[in-house]
This record gives sequence, structure tokens and C-alpha cells, in this order.
Amino acid sequence: MLMNALAKRQLSSCFTTGTSQTTSLLGSFQQRFFGYSPPQKTIRRWNIVKDDMVQVISGRYKSTTGKVLRVYRKTNQVLVAGVNLKYKKVDDEEMVRRRKTIQKESPVHVSNVSLIDPEKNEATRIRYGFLEDGTKVRISKKSGALIPKPDRSNLKYMNRTKGKEAGPNDTKAEDVVEKSYKGEDFLRVKAEFDEYIRIKEEREGLLVFKDTQKLS
Repeated sequence: MLMNALAKRQLSSCFTTGTSQTTSLLGSFQQRFFGYSPPQKTIRRWNIVKDDMVQVISGRYKSTTGKVLRVYRKTNQVLVAGVNLKYKKVDDEEMVRRRKTIQKESPVHVSNVSLIDPEKNEATRIRYGFLEDGTKVRISKKSGALIPKPDRSNLKYMNRTKGKEAGPNDTKAEDVVEKSYKGEDFLRVKAEFDEYIRIKEEREGLLVFKDTQKLS
């Protein structure tokens, strides 16, 4: 009741004042009571990727370390294990009709986390450098140590399909390399076209057109 009365009082004072002041007061009212969040611009270059070890540098879970489970590039957020836990009701596996409450991670903004220096074991900023072979690497600004990216070789197509047996719906290897297209038979195409023209001329010859001038 108190919040509603305060909101009404602010709105009434808005309409009695000028237009510019009304817009500013409405904006502050929207931010205060309706959880307004302005649109964000997506980050083009990401320093943090999936499976990185990061440390929270601000907020309730400050100084907490965890593994990046997922990256949300559209909203500039990351999902870190054990960070920003919220209660959520889910279906119980043992009893379907019953629901249980669990703690589950929620995304946090990428500006609230930072990579960990492998030598000092502290949150650090990074810069990019190049090795002798031209490989681009991440370098810690605190100690100058390299921060390698997680191994992603298991996500490649060859490793994902290695040792996989072909199923009934998979195409066999000999069928894939088999050359089944032998080109167009132009003599057959010409013969079919000539037959089509012949049938068309026969049908046109059977048509009877009445002389409309004699009938009139």
C-alpha cells in the first residue's frame, strides 16, 4: 500500500510539472519499481571461453572460483559452476507428482568474472601475444604467464565420430564414394522431345474449329 501511494504521488507530481521532468521521473520510476534494464551491446571479442577457470571479482560471490559451464554471447553473460545459486522447483525423479526445490546456477555478467593467473592464483587481466610459430595466446598482466585455452579437440568431427559404428540409417562408405551420375543422354532427350511434338501435332489435327462467319 505504501509503494502504491508513493507511486501515485510521484505520477501526480509528474503530470503537474513540465514534459522533460515528467520523462525523467517516469524513467526513474520504471527503474525502481519494475526492474528496468537498458539494452546492452554485444561484446565482439571474448577473452573468456567455455571450460575456463574464472574468479568472481564483484558481488555476493566475490573471490569465488569456478568453471565456466556456458557462454551467452547475446546477453554478455556466463554460467559459472557454484556461482549465483538460486532456488528452483523441478520435478522429482523418484515421485513424478511431487516437486522438489534445488539450488541451480544462474548466469552472471561477464564483467563480474576474470581469468585466474596460473602462477599467483589470483584474478588478472590479460593481453594477447604470439608465439614463435604464430600461435595467438593469452598472457597474464600480473605475472606474464601464459593462460592456455581449454582443449577443444574432443569437439572436432573426426574425434566425435572416431570408433563409431554405422547404424541402419547411416550411408555406407562404399555408397558414398560410388560414382552414380553418368551424365545426360542427349539422344534419349531428343527422342523424347520429338515424340512429344508428334503427339501434340496429332491432337491439334483432331480439333475441329467451327466457321463463325458462315454461321452468322
